[in-house]
Amino acid sequence: MSTTTIADVSSDALSLKNMMDGILSRIETVFQSYNVPLPSRRYWTMGEVAVDCEQVVVNFLQMYLGTPGDEQSTPQRCHVPRTATVIISISRPVATVGQNGRPPSGDKITESSYSSAIDAWVLMESLREFDMWDDSGYGLGVIATLDSSGPEGGFQTVNMQLTLAVP
Repeated sequence: MSTTTIADVSSDALSLKNMMDGILSRIETVFQSYNVPLPSRRYWTMGEVAVDCEQVVVNFLQMYLGTPGDEQSTPQRCHVPRTATVIISISRPVATVGQNGRPPSGDKITESSYSSAIDAWVLMESLREFDMWDDSGYGLGVIATLDSSGPEGGFQTVNMQLTLAVP
């Protein structure tokens, strides 16, 4: 099987890929509904994320047998739902040390944090969108935590760890 095409792959094998596509699409839709522009670089990946520019990334952390919140140490039957944990990251530029070596003012630091505060709020408000995968209503529930990293390479990143059932 070629790594560049999935044309012949059984649709049953595409559940995780389709979920990742759906998460990214839902992020775009939710932010648009709040009139909050997102960085143009948007993607999902199965590994570590490099923060090298302004971007939106969904990265896969793990998948387990059972529903969100189940004890992973409890044996499960093979027919139960699968659950995945992903991190949704939004990286934006922040105030940094100037060319003269002077640190940014407190006002500049606060002002450059506005976008991260808005991103954090909109992500947490969007949780219900990640629990709906079809027209039948809500799914099995989600677990979410949100944090923000310190400035790294001139960018600050808001990270939401999201645990949800794989449709």
